[in-house]
Amino acid sequence: MAKETHHPELEAAFSTHERSVRIHNYRVACILALVFMLAGFSLDLLVYPQHVLEFFILRLSCSALLLLMWSLVTTPLGERYYRQLGLIMPALPSLVISVMIFRTEGPASPYYAGISLVLLGAGLVLRWNLFESVVVFAEALLLYLAACATYQWIYSGVAPLNFRIFFNNFYFLFVTGVFAVIGTYFYNRLRFREFALRFELDQNKRELEESNQKLKELDQIKGRFFANISHELRTPL
Repeated sequence: MAKETHHPELEAAFSTHERSVRIHNYRVACILALVFMLAGFSLDLLVYPQHVLEFFILRLSCSALLLLMWSLVTTPLGERYYRQLGLIMPALPSLVISVMIFRTEGPASPYYAGISLVLLGAGLVLRWNLFESVVVFAEALLLYLAACATYQWIYSGVAPLNFRIFFNNFYFLFVTGVFAVIGTYFYNRLRFREFALRFELDQNKRELEESNQKLKELDQIKGRFFANISHELRTPL
């Protein structure tokens, strides 16, 4: 097993490696989120047909922003601030879904599952560290609670809070987020250990190649030395 000595050279190499992989995964995540955000239009048709046009505009706007991020992430600016883009990316669909939750039944809306899918899907595709996964989980949870609270504040006289449904939805959303955070933490540790092992093997390989090169040079020097000695001995004779 690779040693978990996080010396600066190893951490810098790991960060450089992760940067290129994460940028590629961000582009993949943008396309997946775009496709499934638009595909969710079928849910609107069946579940809330009265909001079809409104939700279609929201989904189209979110998809356009995701497409913009897809093109931005490979620019010099995007490569410089790729970590910040990785935090904004899941916030876009979470924000749109939260608006849909507010516009439907608030705490009783079945669209809470959409935020769970964002946390689960993004956690599998995007390569967050522990801090970033906690931030994304917190922002998704706050958006959901804000949508529910706003709905109850505006429609409290018309639609009283059904605490059992709200607790059910909040519980599954919270548990999904916790699993996403813990899974990200262990997956990140596993990636670092694998990279540390490859890094150590590469270092040993380079050191071995340098040693072989030095041995070849010493052998050449030894050969030239004995050739010179032999020449000097033959010359008087």
